[in-house]
Amino acid sequence: MSFVIAAPEALITAASEVAAIGSAISAANAAAAVPTTRLLAAGADKVSTAISALLVCMRTPIRRPAPKRRRFMTGLSAS
Repeated sequence: MSFVIAAPEALITAASEVAAIGSAISAANAAAAVPTTRLLAAGADKVSTAISALLVCMRTPIRRPAPKRRRFMTGLSAS
């Protein structure tokens, strides 16, 4: 049989720290969005197409953790 003991104060502190990290990430994403949306479209050559595909692949994992972080923070706050 498993038992879990948690200190509510520690959970509250962790939830606020996760929220602060989430806010910092959101602010950084917003700050980066403006300069990158003004970039010219990639050329039709193979190199430009490959670099464009690489950048899209890199962008996707950055956006993916946000819902998980919100669920984690909600779970910590509800405890």
